[in-house]
Amino acid sequence: MFSVIKATFVRNTIAMYRAYPWSFFLGHILTGVYTVLFAYFTYTYVFKGSLDPRFKIYAGSNDYLSYVILGGALYSFAVSTLMNVSRSLITEYREGTLEGLLISPFSRKGYFIGNVTQQIMRTSLEFIIIVTFGLIFGLDLSKINIFGAILIWVLSIFSFFCQALFLGSIMLYFRDTYISQNTLFFIMSFVSGVTFPVAYLPDWIKPLSYIMPLFPSLTMFRSVVIEGQLISLHINDVIHLLVLSITYLFIGSISIKHMEKRIIEQHY
Repeated sequence: MFSVIKATFVRNTIAMYRAYPWSFFLGHILTGVYTVLFAYFTYTYVFKGSLDPRFKIYAGSNDYLSYVILGGALYSFAVSTLMNVSRSLITEYREGTLEGLLISPFSRKGYFIGNVTQQIMRTSLEFIIIVTFGLIFGLDLSKINIFGAILIWVLSIFSFFCQALFLGSIMLYFRDTYISQNTLFFIMSFVSGVTFPVAYLPDWIKPLSYIMPLFPSLTMFRSVVIEGQLISLHINDVIHLLVLSITYLFIGSISIKHMEKRIIEQHY
């Protein structure tokens, strides 16, 4: 399996540098940067630094700029991971290499781990750039719990990877990437608390928040970064995230295998 992980990592890295435009990389960074700028100018010049009294109760902090900057950074990280991992098989399909890949005795686990490992390198750079930019516009890291932040970051990577498997199977089924992924990303940005607390949402929309791994990830990440809280205070959120991850992993694995069989049968 290690050889498959290494080969997939090396191939994807070479393809990223030689075949794919840097506009994808820059686009994800600019999305986070625009979120930071929008939050800063809105908070500073439109609302004159005032907040709804309920914001601190809902968000657990009255630091709006740090709240939105971290939301934009982690959302960008989630989108990049989901997009690039979930598109791996549909890209193979479009390039005409999927059938050969599926009938070869390769490790499926190694293939997907190689994909997510290579993407972590790229998406982490995007995340660091957005956070660094955010420091200029008010992001406060003075109370950060570094160990908690790293642990939540690792758990988030796992959860986004599991969700990407499920999204990838949907893409294969519909032979589409644009509508599938962008519908998910729009819903994620609206119901996961990226720019405002989920408590502000109508009650009939809130259930969507609880099936998005980004929601508990953001809740915990903000707490340990902005307030310096211990991860032990968020055991329920950790359990929530792990349950979602395992559920997406189970459904995604079954769906991917079903789609592999369907594609091979259609081809032959």
